[in-house]
Amino acid sequence: MSSRNPAEPPYLDVPPDPERIIEGLRDTGYEFNTAMADVIDNSIAAGAGNIDITIAMDFSGAVAVSVADDGCGMDRDGLVNAMRYGSRQRANQASLGKFGLGLKTASTAFCRRLSAVSRGSDGGGVMKATWDLDHIAKVGRWELQLVEAGRNETTLLDAVAKGKTGTLILWENIDRLLKTYAKPDGKAAKTALKRYEDELRFHVAMVYQRFLDSNDARAQDVSIRINGRPVAPWDPYCLPLTEKPAAEKVTKVETGDGASAAFTVRVFILPRKSEFPDEETLKEARLTNDKQGIYVYRENRLIHGPDWLDMYSKEPHMTLCRVELSFDHKLDDAFQVDIKKSRILLDEVLYDWLRNKFLPGPRREASERYRKGVDAVVSGTAALLHAVSNNAIHAQADNLKTAELEGVDGATGNVTVSNKNGVTKLRIKLVEEKNSGECHVQPVDSLQDGLLWEPAFINGNQAVRINTGHSYYQRVYIPNRRSGVTVQGLDSLMWGLCAAELGNVSESNRQNFEEMRYEVSRILRRLADDLPEPSEDDL
Repeated sequence: MSSRNPAEPPYLDVPPDPERIIEGLRDTGYEFNTAMADVIDNSIAAGAGNIDITIAMDFSGAVAVSVADDGCGMDRDGLVNAMRYGSRQRANQASLGKFGLGLKTASTAFCRRLSAVSRGSDGGGVMKATWDLDHIAKVGRWELQLVEAGRNETTLLDAVAKGKTGTLILWENIDRLLKTYAKPDGKAAKTALKRYEDELRFHVAMVYQRFLDSNDARAQDVSIRINGRPVAPWDPYCLPLTEKPAAEKVTKVETGDGASAAFTVRVFILPRKSEFPDEETLKEARLTNDKQGIYVYRENRLIHGPDWLDMYSKEPHMTLCRVELSFDHKLDDAFQVDIKKSRILLDEVLYDWLRNKFLPGPRREASERYRKGVDAVVSGTAALLHAVSNNAIHAQADNLKTAELEGVDGATGNVTVSNKNGVTKLRIKLVEEKNSGECHVQPVDSLQDGLLWEPAFINGNQAVRINTGHSYYQRVYIPNRRSGVTVQGLDSLMWGLCAAELGNVSESNRQNFEEMRYEVSRILRRLADDLPEPSEDDL
């Protein structure tokens, strides 16, 4: 007898169209590295100690990808559940798997035939379950093929599982990885595939760092190999070279069920380039603009970053700053973890606390450390940067002379110059060459009132002194230091401004020239502040 209330309207069972759904799920936005990480997550969730990844191309140019592990494996029912879209929730809520969709959506984002091969007991039989998108489109039903695994699949599995429990994931009919090449198995296609392998190797090293590092007790130990080569962990914080966090905070949170959880934020400020012990360690640190920011970990697996979560833009002066934000599965809802486990959202309170209270201090410290390094390099670079300009200006200096140095008042330091407006007493620097040939353009660490430039006489020659501490110098001169024409053009402009001032200054307009230099220096500083700071590669 039906339990339906007669007053209720009738309900219809309207299953979704299999082809439309499964094709639509191919477009959930997976990148290759993110998709592979979702497959690896399942292996780690199964307790695997060893994971082997193979990315191969056959003689016809067809690409196949496999991921084999020695985890707990699955029996027939477990295999069917694993291949179900929206599989049953794992008993362990801390598992890296979350929605029961990752394996399927990640895989079929790139292949049209997905197989899972598994042995659920030591020495037991091996079953194979396959989703074939072309078959589903043909029959219009969610038909999962379930058969005993063949010899080839069993051999691939046992290369890792060695007759015991384990699982093998196979991607075949891959149609969304490589573009169409005139010669599918040619050099260009192989080069592109090798690039995917190299990028995946670093991605795995970064995402599963805590699992790959046998000295890190926070996560289970896992060995991951790609095409036969082990993946070494990549530590973004360069420990123990960095020694300790610049700031650290553990925050307890009340969850909706009345329980509590906690998340940890730690800020690390890396050493400057010059402070690394050797070139190999420096190269491994990857002190590049794109590696700064917040690294977000869920259950010890990197799920997002590095970036600043829309709090700040990436600037070179923050290259040394890397932040760790770690939480467990209890805070999934609080951080709004997405289906690909590659994005989180912060609520307004946490966002405000991080941006305006916790991070400003360490970011200032990181900026100061970076700038000290930049200033030291700029100071050393500037000594040689203007040699060509000095030679070029010196060749024309006699023809372009605008004023004569007549005398110096030893008591006041004032100098007397004569120009087309007559004789004028000025306060102007009379200096010697600091480096051989530096007689017209001289870089200095600072100038009074923060000026960018000032006129001077160097060994009696009309000259300009340029402030290397001014932001215009650091953001215009330094990034263009390898362009001799650009530097010479900038120096010529600065020297020309000083020559024009010396040739036209008088008692009545002297203050106007001084105010003009001050105002132009101030304006250029403001404009230069909107330019990117020089990166380590510019120095």
